[in-house]
Amino acid sequence: MAAASGAMLLRNIMGHLLARGVFRRPFWVQNTPSTFLLRPKQLPFRICSTEAGLAGSAEPAALETESRFKEKPWEYLESEEYIERYGSNPVWFGYRRNHKGQVPPQKTRKTCIRRKHVCGNPCPICRDQNLFLDYRNVKLLEQFICSHSGITYHPTQTGICMKKYKQLTNAIQQAQDHGLLFSHIPFISFRGQDYSNQHPAVTTTPPSPALLNKAAWYDWYDWQQPSEKKIALMRRIYKNYLREESGPP
Repeated sequence: MAAASGAMLLRNIMGHLLARGVFRRPFWVQNTPSTFLLRPKQLPFRICSTEAGLAGSAEPAALETESRFKEKPWEYLESEEYIERYGSNPVWFGYRRNHKGQVPPQKTRKTCIRRKHVCGNPCPICRDQNLFLDYRNVKLLEQFICSHSGITYHPTQTGICMKKYKQLTNAIQQAQDHGLLFSHIPFISFRGQDYSNQHPAVTTTPPSPALLNKAAWYDWYDWQQPSEKKIALMRRIYKNYLREESGPP
């Protein structure tokens, strides 16, 4: 009986002390979040249907890293994409290179693409990945050739870089060799009077007076007898190679 009453009294004292906050939790227990905060956040419930997604499921096409006109580049110049972008103008029409200051550079870039890095304002051919300088792409090559003289436009006029200009000249030369482009050769009419010697500008050269007198043209051309001293010197130098003078047989 006394033991039961003592246990009850001890229980009451411990409950009173806990109510007053005498026994506090350690600091590592106080800073630990409760189990309620550690529970995962519940997402709202949604109903998903596969039938609705099949009707309008249009996956975005991947970015084209290689042009589809690479094998047949002449088809791009007949496509609606080309007509919408350039119209009836050449690809270099209206191009202006960005530069510092008021005076534009006198030369174009060496190249617009360096180690897969494209510059800020590429040339008319480098900026369009569908343009290829091929000898079969005649419509593109004709845009860089003067229709009157047949001379290829200078890069400062079209704005293409020097790397593409070299490829352009090679493609034009190859197209002319295959007969796809005309070789503009100026026509010259030959006249017979240009090669005749009957007009006053072309006459026969009169002979010199010395030739009429059968004399040398210049005085030093005529025979001059050497002195005896020079003759003796030559005989002494070439005595081993000279024949002895002999009289007539």
